[in-house]
Amino acid sequence: MNKISIEWKHFDKEGKTCERCSGTGSNLLKVISKMQKELGIEISFKETKLPEGMMSESNEILIDGVLLENFIPNIKTGENKCPSCSELIDQPDSCNCRTLNQGEKIFEEIPVELIEQAILSIINTSSSLYSQIEKIEVFGSGCDSCKKLLDLTKKAVAEMGLDIEVEYIDDIKKAIELGVMSFPVLAINGKPIIIGMIPSVEEIKKTITDYKEGATKTKEDSSGCSCGGNC
Repeated sequence: MNKISIEWKHFDKEGKTCERCSGTGSNLLKVISKMQKELGIEISFKETKLPEGMMSESNEILIDGVLLENFIPNIKTGENKCPSCSELIDQPDSCNCRTLNQGEKIFEEIPVELIEQAILSIINTSSSLYSQIEKIEVFGSGCDSCKKLLDLTKKAVAEMGLDIEVEYIDDIKKAIELGVMSFPVLAINGKPIIIGMIPSVEEIKKTITDYKEGATKTKEDSSGCSCGGNC
């Protein structure tokens, strides 16, 4: 993996943000600068300023579209009172903002250590996956369901930062040789992993992440493709 994207969301009112969000932003920029120099990776950074109506998403960090807390064990989200935001919206003591909780630790601003841990986790995971996965294929007949699985798989692979081309194969005989009779099919290294289903991007990402050659449990929907049997 040589490129990742990071998005930081925070409440903004007339160019001002709360103290905890400001602290997170400073920590994030420090980590980005450090990791680009030390690891030689390209990090694209996007700052999204939120209106008051979207304050529940304030102080979120997304790495390749996935919330930072999903890369760190034993992290839960919470909330507590935020005097700084209360002042910005002129409603004293009435504003709660999100926190990250790890055991008894409550992080109001996201510290450097957690940001680094999350970025290293996705880099290491992607590097490991790249060494294991030689090819990803979608088998289908060209129907809407098959095309949808192809598009979702391409999106999942892109968001994970995997430099692997997703190949579309409309030769049904080749799919049947793999031992499947329902379509569409998602196969990794020639092994059918998802059969007759249209999972979400997040489900596909999890399937790829969990992939272990010869040990992955195949997910199958016996009802098959919605194309009416034309696959």
